Amino acid sequence: MRRSTSAALVLLSIASASTAARSAGDDSRPAPAVPVTRDAMKQTLDDSKRVKPRLPLPPLTEEDRNAKGEWGVVNNGRMRKYYLPPEFVGGGFTREPDAAMSLGYPFQTMNFWIVSRCNNCVYCMGHQESKLEAAGLAEDRIAALDFDWTLFTPAEKAAFRFTRDLTLRPNAIGDQDIAELKKYYSDIQIAELLLVDCNFNAMNRWTGALRIPQEEHRVYLKPTAAKYQNKSSLVAPLSSAKTDRSGTTCCAAPADRPPLESRAEVESRIDACRKRTPRLTLLDEAEARNVLKEESAEPLPEYVRLLARFPKAGVARINIHRASETKGSIEPRLRGEIAWIAARRDRSWYALGHALKKLRSSGVNDDAIFDLGTDRDRSAPEILAVHHLTSKLTEDPALVDDADVERVREHFGDRKTAEIIFLITEAAFFDRLTEAAGLRLESK
Repeated sequence: MRRSTSAALVLLSIASASTAARSAGDDSRPAPAVPVTRDAMKQTLDDSKRVKPRLPLPPLTEEDRNAKGEWGVVNNGRMRKYYLPPEFVGGGFTREPDAAMSLGYPFQTMNFWIVSRCNNCVYCMGHQESKLEAAGLAEDRIAALDFDWTLFTPAEKAAFRFTRDLTLRPNAIGDQDIAELKKYYSDIQIAELLLVDCNFNAMNRWTGALRIPQEEHRVYLKPTAAKYQNKSSLVAPLSSAKTDRSGTTCCAAPADRPPLESRAEVESRIDACRKRTPRLTLLDEAEARNVLKEESAEPLPEYVRLLARFPKAGVARINIHRASETKGSIEPRLRGEIAWIAARRDRSWYALGHALKKLRSSGVNDDAIFDLGTDRDRSAPEILAVHHLTSKLTEDPALVDDADVERVREHFGDRKTAEIIFLITEAAFFDRLTEAAGLRLESK
């Protein structure tokens, strides 16, 4: 695959212009619409049954046709099974209960709803609406997630704030954010919240980027209480200057991220990451090995010792992440570039250290590494298309549009495009998990 060409400058200029325009709040392409009110959101959910996915929906299998129960055919599951290697399928979600988890399904699902609203992920938002209703939450209680957190307990509100901030500004999560949670939750409960929130952010970027249509049988057009009919969302990424005349939808707002740090500052942050103390208690090395049933002589990475606290959900997530590093058809260098660009934009120094090691092992020199995803990036057009999608899906999942995905698809085809999107979503998971937990980067 080509790695340098003068033609790269053409796509680079497009990507750079798009990035600059988004920073200025004036993209040449209109930003996707975000529903502002409760009724507008319900209409958006219903309309999503008829959207065209950015990759073709796979044909229904006999298993799909015979699907029973409340959920029946699930389009997301169909897409994942059809387009992704089997090792990637599942995304760390498991239907089996994990005895180490104590926060409960309804509470986890409320946080999933908040993540999806922050990311304007219509497909996932619709699923969480249905799940919350099935779990017994009244319509007004679900609406309150969007408009009135005063109805929830102090512990719930603390979790909701953390979930919103981790979703929208993972680059700014620090000691104080975890300290606030520790007023109400134990270390293992915070690790649970972190695990599910990171999973939710990954899933949003998959279903949202592919614009997977909602299943036809779901019902969303239900009455809204008068007190919520004219309220504006306190959670969604709204650009107030671009609300439509009715006040019911507006353009998605770009993320508020600072300019990328200098190379010297990044190198300093990575070095400091090797000396810090994790914010959450990790599982002892021997215990983690017992959970994983591993006997390798190599020390376990800290992210493994954090996730191994959950014998089912955590181990499933470890396996997914390890598979993302070796399975599938994307070359190792491009995997490393995706991880590097995402981690730089998320300011995830632990993840950045891991990506740096991968890229060096692929033979990339440090000068080229630090140019990735910047206006100095001289990669080939097909690689720049991936870099651009990585940057945008990492920072602004609500702003990803047809052209962003189609540029990658033109070069890589459907299945590789799906894998590339999956790898970007995996970076969103790994960046948030490792940086919010303050994990210490392993030695060089």
